[in-house]
Amino acid sequence: MTAAQAPGQQAFVTLNGNLKTEAWWVIADFQPFTTEVRGIPASQIRKSWCKATEFRKDLIPKELMFENGADAMKGAGMSFAIEGRFDGGATKQIAVVGVFQECAGQKGRFMLVLDQPDGEKPRIRFVDAVRTNRQFAALSKGKGGKLVLWGCMECDGYSVLKWDRKKNRFGWEPQAEEP
Repeated sequence: MTAAQAPGQQAFVTLNGNLKTEAWWVIADFQPFTTEVRGIPASQIRKSWCKATEFRKDLIPKELMFENGADAMKGAGMSFAIEGRFDGGATKQIAVVGVFQECAGQKGRFMLVLDQPDGEKPRIRFVDAVRTNRQFAALSKGKGGKLVLWGCMECDGYSVLKWDRKKNRFGWEPQAEEP
C-alpha cells in the first residue's frame, strides 16, 4: 500500500493492491479533501456533495506519475485539466476531472466544463459525475476539438464529449470511432 499526503490532510491517494500485477490507476482510491473546485463550492456542483477535489499531478506521488523518468500522462497525451473553446464560442473554457464525496459518504469521479470569463468567477457549463470505487479519470483532446474522458491510462475505456449546436449543449457521442 502506498499513500500520498495532501498538505495537512489524510492521504489523497491510497493503493489497494499489488503494483507488480496491477496498474496504479486501477487500484487507486482517492480521498477528496477540498470543499470547492476552481472556486465553486462542491454543493453548488451537486447538492449531495460535501467534498470535491480536482486531480492534480502534485497530489499524486511522482513514482506513480513518472515511468523511467518520463511523465506517463504527458506521453499518453492526457491531462487532468484542458483549456479550450469547446463550444466554439468566444469564452475560454476549462475541462477538469476529479473525485467527489457525497455528504452520505459515497464517492465517485467527476468531469466539469467551466466557462472562464475574464475577471469573473468560473461558471459551470457541464457536469458528469459517476459513483464508483475506481475514481481515476483523465482528459485528452479528440478530433475536431472534442473532449475525451478516460477511465484509465492504457485502455479503451473512454467517452467523447462534444458540443451539439442544434441542442445548444454538450453531449456524449456514441462510442464508434477512435478519439
